[in-house]
Amino acid sequence: MTDKKTFGSFIKTKRIEKNYSQKDLAEMLFVTEGAVSKWERGISYPDITLISDICRILDISEHELITASTDTDTRKMKQEARKFRVIRSTWIRVPTISYAAALLTCFICNLAVNHTLSWFFIVLAALICAYTFVPTVTYFFESKKLLAFSVSTYLSICLLLFTCAIYTDGLSWFLTACIGVLMGYVLLFGPILLSNSKHSRYKFVIPFALTFALTVLMMVHICLWQSFMLGRAILMAAYGFAPAIISVYICTFHLDAFLKAGICTSISAVMFYFTNYVITLLFGPSDNHYQVDFHDWEQCINGNIHLISLVSLLLISAVFVGVGIFRIRKRKNH
Repeated sequence: MTDKKTFGSFIKTKRIEKNYSQKDLAEMLFVTEGAVSKWERGISYPDITLISDICRILDISEHELITASTDTDTRKMKQEARKFRVIRSTWIRVPTISYAAALLTCFICNLAVNHTLSWFFIVLAALICAYTFVPTVTYFFESKKLLAFSVSTYLSICLLLFTCAIYTDGLSWFLTACIGVLMGYVLLFGPILLSNSKHSRYKFVIPFALTFALTVLMMVHICLWQSFMLGRAILMAAYGFAPAIISVYICTFHLDAFLKAGICTSISAVMFYFTNYVITLLFGPSDNHYQVDFHDWEQCINGNIHLISLVSLLLISAVFVGVGIFRIRKRKNH
């Protein structure tokens, strides 16, 4: 602790800032006015059992009292924390009151005009959906806020879709829409949610694999009310997802970045080039053939461009692979 004179001067300064007299401070601490006077004149220190009460009454920290100095940084942090709590509280209260007022208004109007609750439930579902986005239910969670946000917003969107499906007698498309939204959520939030888990290495592989599974589920559901060649459609989807899943899986290997980029580029280029052949194989002849003839661009423009694109991408991938091999050998030599 600092010397008695400095300590006493600090106590006096803080007492005056609070507009307390020596008598007021003495009464709040249950000591004599003389005891307070002795502290301020540097004659004695207060009893150690009074430290907490002195800090509370004078609105200072124990560190500030012991060092007899104002901790500006700590005070600034506390002030900013208080401001943040006020803003956070306002952020949750103002929209909540606004949504509640809008909901009550719609409730009264629906009853007054239609004498029943009809379109009110669409408004209710829409406001619930809006509330999960702004201000978001993460206010009520101390941890795993992103998971809470993604789950709550997805469920609220499904609720809104379900309400609209009931009013339009369109329950057949409801599950399809929910699966479609879920696919977007898996691709958007999946890698982030997996970043800090034990499966972080596969944070891109898992979302793409799940998205493919959801795509198959969506096609199965659609096939229940709109017949089509389901098996071939699933094979086409598998072919479309294959380069993405293979590429993100390759990225999990401990290889040089340029080498991985070259391999992924070549795989994607080849898969893209043969897409039309696969479509023809699965669904029958197509008018869009890959005819290549650089002397006849009018009739063979698609085939020519596809072949040029394939060769260009393979050359780029070869450059990437070459740079990657060079970097690996350079590291080994060092």
